[in-house]
Amino acid sequence: MIKLYGTPISPYYNKVKLALMEKGVNFEEVLTAPSQDAALLDMSPMGKIPFVDINGYALAESTVILEWLEDAYPTASLLPPGPNGRARARELMTMLELYVLAPSAPLLRHALFGRPLDDSAKTEAATAIERGLQAVARRLDYAPWLAGQDFSFADLAAASVLPVVSDMTTAVLGRDLTQQLPGRDGYWQQLAARPSVARMWADREVALQALAARRAG
Repeated sequence: MIKLYGTPISPYYNKVKLALMEKGVNFEEVLTAPSQDAALLDMSPMGKIPFVDINGYALAESTVILEWLEDAYPTASLLPPGPNGRARARELMTMLELYVLAPSAPLLRHALFGRPLDDSAKTEAATAIERGLQAVARRLDYAPWLAGQDFSFADLAAASVLPVVSDMTTAVLGRDLTQQLPGRDGYWQQLAARPSVARMWADREVALQALAARRAG
């Protein structure tokens, strides 16, 4: 059995979790925080989450884990059949993570963990997120999924990234920047109707409520 280490608060964790569910792979979730503990570094050399234990074989980095899953479980592919479609799915996933999620990190640390954040940093984050969303919009192809007919790496990333950015920009900036993405609402409804996404979103909400309760206590 595959053991998935991390937390449902992490979009990178949720991306891997979605892939496992979509492929019908039997897995166990092990709640784990990032750490520089020696035992964890043996599993994840940078001490980051997520990472997996595949019957004693440790593997870190979310995209690498997705590629392993594609190789190990090719029948339920999460990449389109042709090279162009496969590249587009990977491109969109990368853009969502680098240019939409990464700039939202200061907002997330402020909203969830109370880290200081001044108005200048808010403006910088908003500008970067908006630019990233505009870049993603240039590549969208709702047919019906982000990279075409197939639910793919791009949609794993979108389902994991967009709720985080929506929540953080609403909470910290007072406006949901993901609304700028063309076709967002219809696409969001499509995602919500997919059982794997619905479960992941529900688990994420439970984890966020537990974090809020711990902070309040």
